[in-house]
Parts: sequence; structure tokens; C-alpha cells
Amino acid sequence: MKIGEASAITGLSCKAIRLYEQQGLIKPARKGKYRSFNSKDIDLLLLIGEARRLEIPLLRLRSAIKDADRPDWPAVRILLTELQQETEREIAAQQQRLHSIGLCLAELHQCPLQGINSAPDLDSAP
Repeated sequence: MKIGEASAITGLSCKAIRLYEQQGLIKPARKGKYRSFNSKDIDLLLLIGEARRLEIPLLRLRSAIKDADRPDWPAVRILLTELQQETEREIAAQQQRLHSIGLCLAELHQCPLQGINSAPDLDSAP
């Protein structure tokens, strides 16, 4: 199939598909000056599209895929596991931040100085 069909199936733009080819992430066959995509190319494009939606940088993805003709699937699995762990750490950090904000709000609510809106006017002091 041609690039337009590959684009329609994967939801990726033709421009993005050309970029992924330039980056070495895919290697569609050539028939004259046209690219010809097979089912393996489509599967790889679907994976790349999902990786981009997950905000995986192309550099990290390229290091995992290495050879578009024979992607290193164990490396892709490792990459996804690493990203899952990074995301879990980020979530834990945000949960801790949320907890700390809640504590600050609780302390602020009990603060005896809460009713004071401004510092005393030093110019009017005796």
C-alpha cells in the first residue's frame, strides 16, 4: 500500500511517516519512487504513533527499535517498563506535593494571624 493508505490506517500524517523513515524507524519497500508499506510496516507505525502519544522521545524509541527491518522487541519492552516506572515515580512525587499543599492549607486555616491583611504601618508608630 502507498503512504496515503498507511496514513489513513495509522492516523499518522504522511509528513510524520516520512520523518520516521528519515529517522530510520521504518524502512518501507520502494517501488520506483513510491513507498510500499506492508503489514509489518503498519504495525511498526502503529507502535510509533502510540509511543508519540505517550510522549516517548524519538531518540529513545530509535535506540529501542534500532533496525526497522527487525525491531528489538525486548528493548521496546524494557523502554516501556522504564517509562512506566518513571511515570509511577512522577505520580508519587505529585501525590506527595498534593499532600504537602493540603497540610499547608490546614495550617493556614488555623493560623491566628489569618485575619491580619497587611503588616502594621511603621510610619504611624509613636
